[in-house]
Amino acid sequence: MTSPLRERPARPAAARRATAAVFFANGAGFGIWAAHIPLLKKGLDLSEGELGLALLMMAAGAVATMPLVGRWAVRAGSRPTVAAAGFAFAALLAVPPLAPGLGTLMLACLLLGAANGALDVAMNTHATAVERAWRRPIMSGFHAFYSLGGLAGAGAAGAAIAGGFGPAATMTAAAAALVLAVGAANLHLAVATPPAVPGAGFARPRRPVLRLGILAVLGFFAEGSLIDWCAVYLVERVGTSPAAGASGYAAFSLAMTAGRLTGDRIAARFGPQRTLAGSAALAAAGLALAIAVPHPVFAPAGFAVAGLGLANIVPLLFGQAARVPGVAPGAGVAMVAVFGYAGALAGPPLIGFAAEGIGLRAALGTLVAAAVLGGLLIPWAIGRDRRR
Repeated sequence: MTSPLRERPARPAAARRATAAVFFANGAGFGIWAAHIPLLKKGLDLSEGELGLALLMMAAGAVATMPLVGRWAVRAGSRPTVAAAGFAFAALLAVPPLAPGLGTLMLACLLLGAANGALDVAMNTHATAVERAWRRPIMSGFHAFYSLGGLAGAGAAGAAIAGGFGPAATMTAAAAALVLAVGAANLHLAVATPPAVPGAGFARPRRPVLRLGILAVLGFFAEGSLIDWCAVYLVERVGTSPAAGASGYAAFSLAMTAGRLTGDRIAARFGPQRTLAGSAALAAAGLALAIAVPHPVFAPAGFAVAGLGLANIVPLLFGQAARVPGVAPGAGVAMVAVFGYAGALAGPPLIGFAAEGIGLRAALGTLVAAAVLGGLLIPWAIGRDRRR
């Protein structure tokens, strides 16, 4: 007879795998999108500033939906929210290459960004519920699957480009595959959710959330700008082919995957403050290398080092936000995500606008400054609330 003291509730292994699959699908979609940005830019004959406007609409769509989805996830539950947002994101991935001009591309980016923002909040909220049921840190592992998906998506897109397939065909096929993946994952997402916090929802952020949000602005500014501009930088400034340009994002995603697969153990050993500080320093060094040495080997290597540094910033911040006392996990994640996407909102278009005047290399130099500033602010944002 088993002693009650030795009985433990079963860990939700199926829910963990299904949640990881959703993160993978989201990352794969963005990897495919990022790899095709240079071709979409060339096909519509867009300037860097015009591309910046399209990217602005993508981030604006995300920021507009995140508070609403955070509130909805609290009320309806994270599982149905993940399913709805996942299907929308997968289906809308096929729309941007169909745009005949800048205006329609901006609308397509707005819709895709709204779906991505909804999925971002929903899947991170659900991941915190799975992590709580698992009873040890696994959040960075989920984000590793996002990066692994980005690597797979960028690699598949690069192979399709090299094979002569156009953006419309590749992104439509990818959208269909991701719809199926999200549908399969949805069958196994069920997990016990935490009790609702009275009055929970998106509200004025408390100070701990506000401090985390400021770090999220800087982290998303760097990560979002790299996702949208590293392939363009390699093609137009380093001189690689479009297929090889996808290698920049692939190297970035591969390094982020490696960093996130080990991030939970590193954070458990050194704590969030030291892990974040080391991450910021590594990101700054990698970005500086990629910008200072625009070479077909050294620039992707720099992006890889930057990806290793940026790998655990977002999952650590989301994990902290989901555990702020008195704030529902969905609401906390949504608040920090909105701050973060404000950085994503500002990042890619600002890089585009700045590149018009000072050149793309100099514009990307602001990402180094963001990484350095984030490192300096970590003791202020994390160190004051060690109970979290």
